[in-house]
Amino acid sequence: MDGPPPVVAMAELVQLLGVSKTRVVQLIARPDFPAPVAELSVGRIWRYSDVLDYCERTGRSVRPVKRAADREAHA
Repeated sequence: MDGPPPVVAMAELVQLLGVSKTRVVQLIARPDFPAPVAELSVGRIWRYSDVLDYCERTGRSVRPVKRAADREAHA
């Protein structure tokens, strides 16, 4: 499957934003960060497009997110 994932969780936010998990926790607590679309057993998830919009609005750079299958193939 090519292209970005439709949703991202904490691990993908760390990759996408290029910051630590601690920093992601701080960012998602901000009122201007997008609301999660659901809370699953892995935790909260966000629409990839919502996070990209947030990054564009706030001037944050974005890094590509490696899908689990891609990470396993290169391990």
